[in-house]
Amino acid sequence: MPDRRHLLLLGGGHAHLEVLRQFGANPLPGWRVTLLTREAQSPYSGMLPGVMAGLYRPVQALVDMAALTARCGVALVLDRATGIDPARRLVRRASGEDIAWDLLSIDTGATPDMRTPGAAAHALPLKPIDALLPRLGRLADSRSLAVVGGGAAGFEVALALRWQAAVTLVTGAAGLLPGFPPRLRQRAADALARREVTLRQGEDVVEVTPGTLHFAAAPPLQAEALVWATGAAAAPWLAETGLARDARGFLRVDACLRTEGQAQIFAAGDVASFPGGLPKAGVFAVRQGPVLAANLRAVAAGEAPRPFAPQRDYLRLLSLADGSALGTRNGLVFAGRWVWWLKDRIDRRFMARYQR
Repeated sequence: MPDRRHLLLLGGGHAHLEVLRQFGANPLPGWRVTLLTREAQSPYSGMLPGVMAGLYRPVQALVDMAALTARCGVALVLDRATGIDPARRLVRRASGEDIAWDLLSIDTGATPDMRTPGAAAHALPLKPIDALLPRLGRLADSRSLAVVGGGAAGFEVALALRWQAAVTLVTGAAGLLPGFPPRLRQRAADALARREVTLRQGEDVVEVTPGTLHFAAAPPLQAEALVWATGAAAAPWLAETGLARDARGFLRVDACLRTEGQAQIFAAGDVASFPGGLPKAGVFAVRQGPVLAANLRAVAAGEAPRPFAPQRDYLRLLSLADGSALGTRNGLVFAGRWVWWLKDRIDRRFMARYQR
């Protein structure tokens, strides 16, 4: 009997969780499937601020990849990818032999943008989340914290940490929650003030030294611990793959989530650069999961894939770390305990699909 063809899932991101679930429920005929990931426990980013605030136990925000792959009949390789050879159809590993594939899907996420001088050496990055969780204990001993990054992650994390230290949120020139409706941005600023989180806007950090953030034309800010929650960057090793990338280094994909010029390579989530651009937000990775699973199944059967149609607007919910939340969709802004209830329900339902 000839060897079955090989589908390799590279990375344990949100889209691949759904691919695993669907292939477990309906296996791919004539194919064997392998997941290569460095994360034995895949974290769900939407629940991270809740973990930091003590609203969830860490295990509630983690998917046990060994248990999930075993249930789904998928082989698991715990290792870090260091390169891809599209011509020879190989993925290179940090600590083992190359893995050959017939069909490849990439969902490795993004890395923190640590280009500011000194940031990598002296600040604690939010990503990768699996590396952050074991180090949260270091923050518990700090009396003062500075969180750098004015997006949703920085806002939620600043509020989550204010229970244990004096927190300053540094949002830079872009300000607080850029891209959100003005009314929500004002409500967010009010929420920070009521919860005694200092908001520092207007100037970007230009250098980081031990315990200090430096600005071009403003006094430095000192804190016992520095948390880096700025935007995402592409993993450097992607540059050596020869695959098409955008100006920021992310893999360019077509509407069907195939990497440009490669009919046998797909990419989803933060690692992918979708036509027209998409925010690096977990909601898109989650929604790409079913389409990615269907397209991998179609290509494996010699059929044409279908396009992913992202929604024009989407529900955005921000935890205030006290049993309430802010939310917005279609220009509407809302707040209260019922918004936290909605966010909690959505997050728990998502995790239940993969933790059972």
